[in-house]
Amino acid sequence: MSLISVDIPYDIYESDKEMVVILPLAWVNKENLSIALDQYTLTIIGKRVEPILKSGLQNVKQDCYWGEFTQSISLPQWVFFEKIHSQFAGDNILTITIPKLQIPENIKITIQ
Repeated sequence: MSLISVDIPYDIYESDKEMVVILPLAWVNKENLSIALDQYTLTIIGKRVEPILKSGLQNVKQDCYWGEFTQSISLPQWVFFEKIHSQFAGDNILTITIPKLQIPENIKITIQ
């Protein structure tokens, strides 16, 4: 079965030193989650497990996506890829912190 690209909502925050991506992932377990980096694309792969409901319930409306998903986020070139780290909190919020490369504004070059 192939993964489906689903628009999982996410927010991106930024400072001079880092970018922070936040994804609310209700009904996703840490064991069903992985993050990969390929070129300048961050890919989150996961599985949203459908809750077990009482028998006899009929579906009236269904907007939520259940099953495997993938979400890709393009990153700029000026990030410190080796220092990217993530945290999956107990409230099912995935936070990915992406440090920026620090480029000095002014560098004095010594002439030899």
